[in-house]
Amino acid sequence: MIKLVIFDLYGLILSSGYPDTSRYLAKHYGGQPEKYQAVLYKKYFNLAATRKITQKQAWVLAVKELNLPISWQTVRAIHYKLMTLDKRLITLNQRLETKGYTVLVLSKNTRSQLADNCQRFKIKKIFKHVINTWELNLPKASQKTLQVVLNRFKVQPQEVIYADDQEANLIDAKKMGIKTIFVKNYSQFKRELDKYLS
Repeated sequence: MIKLVIFDLYGLILSSGYPDTSRYLAKHYGGQPEKYQAVLYKKYFNLAATRKITQKQAWVLAVKELNLPISWQTVRAIHYKLMTLDKRLITLNQRLETKGYTVLVLSKNTRSQLADNCQRFKIKKIFKHVINTWELNLPKASQKTLQVVLNRFKVQPQEVIYADDQEANLIDAKKMGIKTIFVKNYSQFKRELDKYLS
């Protein structure tokens, strides 16, 4: 019996974040989106999200390496502006809570960026439970992180569904016996979620 449903924040509740920003920058300043993603997200954001550099340093270093003709503040503003909230997840969250499921938003983000987006989209007013792995000082996709979640909510792996748009984030969850959904689009995600809950 499922007791806990874990939603990724970026790519499910909010639009994809860095992939959207990478596509925007490639369109306006040339090059391939994959290059921007590799520098912005994989290289510098990952360092910031694991406390190795600050969020500001991540923006500054990425803009410098990509040789962009705009400031880091402008890139950050573009990044935030492109984000949208999928209102279907608000309705879904309400339905799940009404049926007695606990919903957790699990995000890998810096404290400042998560705070900005929680304020803008009122995430913590919509969702009762939000964990940012930055606060745990643990990587998002690790068994250690997932064990913290299991302990906090007093659930067993087989009682949990974890949905994320990054397949790499689901590897350890699968190994632990957690039911996983690799999110490609909302319809596919909802079908798989309904199947697990039926």
